Amino acid sequence: MRLALLLAALLATASGCEVDCYDGGELEARLHDGERAAEAENLANYDLGYQRGRALTKADGTRDGDAEGYQDGYASGFRSAYDDGYADAYAFGENAGATDPNACSSGASAGYAAGEADGYSASAAAGQADGYEDGYSAGYANGASSCTSARVGAPPPEDNADPEDLKVCYRRGYDDLIDRSAEHRGLADGKRDNPDYQAGYRPAYTAAWQRGQVAGAADGYDAGYDDGYADGFDNGYAAAYDSCFAGAYGAGFDDGLEQGYGPGYDAGYGGGYGDGWADGADTCTAPEDR
Repeated sequence: MRLALLLAALLATASGCEVDCYDGGELEARLHDGERAAEAENLANYDLGYQRGRALTKADGTRDGDAEGYQDGYASGFRSAYDDGYADAYAFGENAGATDPNACSSGASAGYAAGEADGYSASAAAGQADGYEDGYSAGYANGASSCTSARVGAPPPEDNADPEDLKVCYRRGYDDLIDRSAEHRGLADGKRDNPDYQAGYRPAYTAAWQRGQVAGAADGYDAGYDDGYADGFDNGYAAAYDSCFAGAYGAGFDDGLEQGYGPGYDAGYGGGYGDGWADGADTCTAPEDR
């Protein structure tokens, strides 16, 4: 049932994109009906929020100021100390990563394997080319001594659905002007214009901001230190890995060169023989059969 409703909504949305709601007639009238409904709802929601804000007490302001002040102070302290912690730990992490024995051993192993694979591929390609040439010659000679397609096509079906244009245009007008934040804006303005609320909010915010800033700085430094060490370690490890990878790649490539030619030649010979035999056999077909 949910899937059916979802499909119906998607179809309505897709078809709604094709509706011209500025037709100068009934569709445009419904569009403006939706706009007026949205504007009326925005005003009502703003007024609701504003009245709520004006009704708050000094105790409400103290509570909100304490919570918001601590949150903002914490964020400020965290940001200011994070970079210091990051910088202090980065060099330590980088050195630890660069001297990790696994970095070089893993890089060398991967470098050798990659080089061997590339060398094998290069050698196999050369062998395949040589094998194909030899196989083609042999196949052609043997084929010479031995003496249709359809296309189906159909045009895709076209499927057009008729939308409920009046509903689409009303919803479009409504969605264009509805303000989901109207009540929240009204609440904020009501708090601002409420002297009792502000009498509790402002001193509580200032005191809480200072506490939050201290706590945020401590946590920010620790978080920055951890991230700096981790990033430094990763970069140091990567540098050692890459260096050992490059050093082992050449040896792997040389070994791969020695291994790939034979299998490549055999594969090329088989393919060339088949192509050569077919071309050779075609030469002995009687002219009237062609």
